[in-house]
Amino acid sequence: MARPTISDIAKQAGVSKATVSRVLNNRPQGVGGPTRERIRKIMDDTGFHPSALARGLTTGQSRSVGLIIPDIANPFYPLLVSGAERALSAAGYSLFLCHSAGDVAKEGEAIRVLIEKGVDGVILDSAGSQSDAQVRTLEKAGIPVVLLDRVIGKRSSRYGVFLDNQLGARQAALHLLAREACRLIYINGPARLSQSVERRSGVEAALRDSGVAADRLRIVAGDFTLESGRCLTASLIEAQRAAGADRRLAFNAIFAANDLMAIGALRALRQAGVAVPEEVEVIGFDDIEFARMTEPPLTTVAQPAQEMGAISAELLLRLVAGRRPRRKTVLTTPRLVLRGTTVARSASAPSRSLAGDRNHGKL
Repeated sequence: MARPTISDIAKQAGVSKATVSRVLNNRPQGVGGPTRERIRKIMDDTGFHPSALARGLTTGQSRSVGLIIPDIANPFYPLLVSGAERALSAAGYSLFLCHSAGDVAKEGEAIRVLIEKGVDGVILDSAGSQSDAQVRTLEKAGIPVVLLDRVIGKRSSRYGVFLDNQLGARQAALHLLAREACRLIYINGPARLSQSVERRSGVEAALRDSGVAADRLRIVAGDFTLESGRCLTASLIEAQRAAGADRRLAFNAIFAANDLMAIGALRALRQAGVAVPEEVEVIGFDDIEFARMTEPPLTTVAQPAQEMGAISAELLLRLVAGRRPRRKTVLTTPRLVLRGTTVARSASAPSRSLAGDRNHGKL
């Protein structure tokens, strides 16, 4: 049986196609209540569903948005997606989700596909922080773009929703450096990413603010995966024990730039028989669900990930509608969540804000 068309509905209802179109698009003018109900009943009875492509040709909009993320296996990114999808769905938009797997070339291909699909806008959590070409491709195609989570170029140069990574890292590092005779290992993410640059800057600022000697901090490079956190921590332990040193480790605190690396570090410490938090304290970053399920539960820097996703969608929808948002970028605020992998302090070092553009007020 052929799929019913808008012409079929109009013929059965004894009205014009324009009248059916008004009902489909919820336009009250020009259609009386009884006529509107008759048209809707015919649609239900025939199983009529409007073609998104046809409606897009008529309205100039596809009512769809693309969202590109770099790592679908990392539990942090589905939180961003969930927030964005909920806001888009409430506005009547569908979401095309693309996974770049941290590959800038694959990200470029996803952008080309989204342009071909005729999406109304794109939310981009980029595979790298030097992906200006990707944004320029979208801008050249006349497609609004909002950056999410990762900065490309200068933060203020494009519309975007970000976290104050420097503040979050500073809060975590200050908490650990308040420990007497603290010897801190900081496991950073890939150096090319804006989050890694900003979080390292926050750790270094905390070191200066605390007055702790520079040799009490050691920075090592991870890749945001659980395995890198485990391997780096295990290597530090093995190297010390292989040198014939005593059982007392050369460090008593670990701060990892994301929760997955922190969970990997916890595993390595447990396998080596190191007590957490008595011998070594551990803090992560993100507050993914697994952070509450470790033993002991992981102290971490919480990001408002779902809120960030929702704000990015709302910002993009304003651009799609041709409205200029009051603020070009939104900077959200992190929060240090204390759990079982750190020792209670009588009073934590104060944290001052390092940025003024917060996630309050209207877009």
